Amino acid sequence: MAKKTTETKTSKKEVTQSMSSVNKYELVVIYPTTENEVGAEKQINEKCKKHALKVVETDKWGTKTMAYEIKKQTRGYYLKLVIEGTPSSVKLLEKDLQMDDKMLRFLIVRI
Repeated sequence: MAKKTTETKTSKKEVTQSMSSVNKYELVVIYPTTENEVGAEKQINEKCKKHALKVVETDKWGTKTMAYEIKKQTRGYYLKLVIEGTPSSVKLLEKDLQMDDKMLRFLIVRI
């Protein structure tokens, strides 16, 4: 009697994602001072988790005066995060952040 082995079928997408390298990125976001600081941090962490990105480090820069006005705001709450993930996950996060109306600006840079 031959033993039946169960093979797990992996999709092409899963294989390419597992082969993709995990990179570190630096994400800096600016929220208006009217936004709750804790809420802003929680919102960014949830978006990272949603796109399978690991938040390695969070650095709260606090409220600062901006060099120029953005959306009629002269001051903003700055938050810097170091995240790890695949390039495809970061692209999805970037699209998600572009849709956020509360956020003034963001910048993602690979380190």
